[in-house]
Amino acid sequence: MPYDQLNHTALAVMYIGLFGWLGAAGMFIYRGFRGDGRVRFRKALFWFVAIFAMLAVWIAGLVFLGYGA
Repeated sequence: MPYDQLNHTALAVMYIGLFGWLGAAGMFIYRGFRGDGRVRFRKALFWFVAIFAMLAVWIAGLVFLGYGA
């Protein structure tokens, strides 16, 4: 499939989901745990949900990437 036939909206959604997923995973590790290794449940839960939300956005972008080409 040539690049000029890709769905550009889905491509943007895919990149937003990918970088959002990576960022949420990093923030889960950085903000979800204390210095001694104990979990901060409220902050960890927020970033845990954000990981799966961005993963769903990334997969949706991948599914619709060639749609309408």
